Amino acid sequence: MLDSILTVLILSCRYVVDSTDPPVGHLKPIGRHRPPMASIEERGSFPTPQEMFEKYVKASKPVIFRGILEKGMLPAYKLWTDDYLREKYGSESVDVESGKKENRKWNMLSISMADFLNRYKTEDIYMVNDVSPKMAEDINMPSMFLCGGFQNVVQNVIMWFSSGGTKSVLHNDGLDNVNCLIDGEKYLVMIDKKHKAEVEDSGWMKDGQYSKVDVEKVDLLEFPKLRDLPWYEIKLHKGDCVFIPFKWYHHVDSKNGRNLAINIWLHHLTKFNHSNCNNTGFDESKFVSVSQFRKERKVTDFRDFLLGELEDLKHIDWPTFENFVKPFSLLNAKEIEELFDALDADDDEKIIEHEVMIANMEDLFRQIPSLQHLLEESPYEESLGEIEDKERYMDSDTPQVTDEIDEEELKEQQRIFANAARRTLTEREDL
Repeated sequence: MLDSILTVLILSCRYVVDSTDPPVGHLKPIGRHRPPMASIEERGSFPTPQEMFEKYVKASKPVIFRGILEKGMLPAYKLWTDDYLREKYGSESVDVESGKKENRKWNMLSISMADFLNRYKTEDIYMVNDVSPKMAEDINMPSMFLCGGFQNVVQNVIMWFSSGGTKSVLHNDGLDNVNCLIDGEKYLVMIDKKHKAEVEDSGWMKDGQYSKVDVEKVDLLEFPKLRDLPWYEIKLHKGDCVFIPFKWYHHVDSKNGRNLAINIWLHHLTKFNHSNCNNTGFDESKFVSVSQFRKERKVTDFRDFLLGELEDLKHIDWPTFENFVKPFSLLNAKEIEELFDALDADDDEKIIEHEVMIANMEDLFRQIPSLQHLLEESPYEESLGEIEDKERYMDSDTPQVTDEIDEEELKEQQRIFANAARRTLTEREDL
């Protein structure tokens, strides 16, 4: 009898001890709470644009392109040594974060490329910089994005450069993303966007689309929904690229040593334009500079503004379009009507998201004079530099109406469009 009582007491004590043990992975780096899911698909070549859309973009499926940069797709892969960057782009201004563990409350510093190259190996700094038009000449668009609508929705090209040891927050982007590693190694933790409820259960910053969780010491008591969260592991090596789908959550850890990558951000296509590819035979070895696909920031802001208005609507009819454009623009009645007609590709008196995505915004800016003023630099946008080559958006016979516009009114229009664009990128719900 006594033996039985002792056995019960011992088992009870063991249960109490076990029940107070921290969950697996508590205060460990993100991803230590459970083994990763099955490996991400790997390919040695790019798919056709249609396959890229159907199999990866539409299906929301990541994919790794192993050693793809060895095929010559990216001139920067061979060219971008420190000496080359210093000699060719040393005087260019670049944006730098002070601190290798991402903190989105910190401000960016602006220094010269040469200054960064002199300091990055010994200081705790990290370049996160919009690639300039000049540097973009060293970057080709992946062949899978040369038609189908992809070529119209390039949002930005970013350069990531450090001596390694950088760690991003857990975050997601309202864009599709191809990240290519020119030098070094990267480790990614990725979480399917379908787990939105668990990831965003607590500590989620909606204004920046990132989690407050400490990626080096995950507090699973504070973030209990992360305890059983499925995740995927990706290890990138020099010469690899990875496609990160729209809204997928991810954390990026750059390993020690020179670490240089570029990523191309594209707005998320919801429909593939087959006719656009009919006259373009797929050729993986066809290289076209990404500079040909980049849009002026104000052009992409205008697209984002329109997409933002479509957030809660299936379509925009003429009365709705007129009502929300008129107060926020300098367009006259005729120009507003011309803009609506240009966006309404199928002439059904309704504008849908796909029509906004495939619209040639540069043509609109050329055709409608008042839209030109959205290309002027806004004092509210701290991170943007001088817009270059504005003349290419202005035909020689385009009427100049700048003098007729009140400057304060113009600034207000720019602020509205820029803020609407930012909201679109950070608040778009899953399609």
